Amino acid sequence: MRQVLVDVASAAAPPAAAAGPLITFDEALTQTAEDVLAPDAAIEELAWIAPRQAAAVESRFFGGFEVVETAAMLGVSEATVMRDWRTARAWLAKRLRGDRDERD
Repeated sequence: MRQVLVDVASAAAPPAAAAGPLITFDEALTQTAEDVLAPDAAIEELAWIAPRQAAAVESRFFGGFEVVETAAMLGVSEATVMRDWRTARAWLAKRLRGDRDERD
């Protein structure tokens, strides 16, 4: 599902200097290409830093898996999935807001 959204957004993405048109994925949901591409880029960055956390995000958010299912898929405990999920969400939120540590 993630790749489908990214592919559609990439195809409709305007040149960097232009304002983006709205892309309708569902009649009830409209987003700009940047709304889809920015989270994808952030998840790709997270995958380099913390692959298991990125896998948990993909499983839970894009796959719709529950904690138990994600834990079984990743071969870790439910507590580990919850820790990874909380940490990844916080990291992604910070990255998407544009907050970067000076160390980054």
